[in-house]
Amino acid sequence: MNVVIPIIALLLIVNLTILAFADVLPPLKQESIDPHNVKCKPHLTLIFKLGWKPSCVKHESVEKLVQRGWANAHDPVHMTMKNNGKVFATLQGQDHIVEVQTKTKFDAGEKMTYVATNSDGSLVAGTSSKENSIFIYETESEKLLSIINVGQTPKGLKFNPAGKLIFVANEGGGTVSVIDIFESSVIDEIEVGHLPHNLVFSQDGLRAYVTLQGQDEIVVIDASSFTVIDRIPAGKMPHNLDVIPDSDHIVVTNIGTNDVSVINLKEREIIKNIPVSAGHHGVDITPSGNYIFVSGIGDDKVTVIDAENYEIVKQIIVGSGPHGLRTNVEGTELYVSVSQTNQVVVINTDALEVKNKIEVGQMPFWIAVPANP
Repeated sequence: MNVVIPIIALLLIVNLTILAFADVLPPLKQESIDPHNVKCKPHLTLIFKLGWKPSCVKHESVEKLVQRGWANAHDPVHMTMKNNGKVFATLQGQDHIVEVQTKTKFDAGEKMTYVATNSDGSLVAGTSSKENSIFIYETESEKLLSIINVGQTPKGLKFNPAGKLIFVANEGGGTVSVIDIFESSVIDEIEVGHLPHNLVFSQDGLRAYVTLQGQDEIVVIDASSFTVIDRIPAGKMPHNLDVIPDSDHIVVTNIGTNDVSVINLKEREIIKNIPVSAGHHGVDITPSGNYIFVSGIGDDKVTVIDAENYEIVKQIIVGSGPHGLRTNVEGTELYVSVSQTNQVVVINTDALEVKNKIEVGQMPFWIAVPANP
């Protein structure tokens, strides 16, 4: 009898535990809950994927996923990141990087083109296409960490998801430089082809996609071995690009035809070309994956495309020469650098209307937002 009672009690506890977690929704469907309070089933634990999206994985997988840069452990730092509101832009007319909201300016090199930031906005880096170098700053202290020489005419750059490396597309050199941030040095130079312009990482961080303007291709790089593993046909002079959150499609702007190509990565083929305004173009996709935003520096508008049917929804007038654009982490606001009006225009992504215009300095060119690579 003394043995039976503990067994019955144990079975009761197990049954109650099963019932308690039977109705646990997938993490991304627990929308009204603070991400810290997302529930996982008993055999899983909470982590945060790239972009600080909650995910439930096996306990034994956490360390490996964090090491790969695919995920961050359950850490309250993501709340600070979500609310820090940092937005960075390059100022080509002043050889600076600027933090848009505070107007803090970071001295940099001649002809600053692209800018990138790590996932929490603690570091910002920009390319000086004139000086063939990148400038890396610590944002809180405003301290210049390093100036690193890379290949000829560097353009697009990105921090890898783990925040330890920076990949830089060297347009004039036909290479991608891989920089170790903590060593302040180039650790590899990847030969990719003619006129690489910009790049984006896959959502799991395992691959980097690079546009080749001179070869009408997307080069796929293994982000661990730093080797080219594939080449995907693209449109005429592919320029900038972004990955749709489903990870199966990539969107590429083409300055040769003033349109946007949607590429199926599994089939390795263009499934649709969408005409947009006159380029060069920037492109960004909302975290929810509902809209594709495309700028055109040769025009005065941002084109809004439905990301499900790839049809144009609206064109929003922002001023002459829009180029860089990025949404905030929540996807509620889109920041657009407008080169000829010296402003960053803020668009409400629900109403699809301009809500603010911020004077930032001479010729803002590109935009970077933490946790939106």
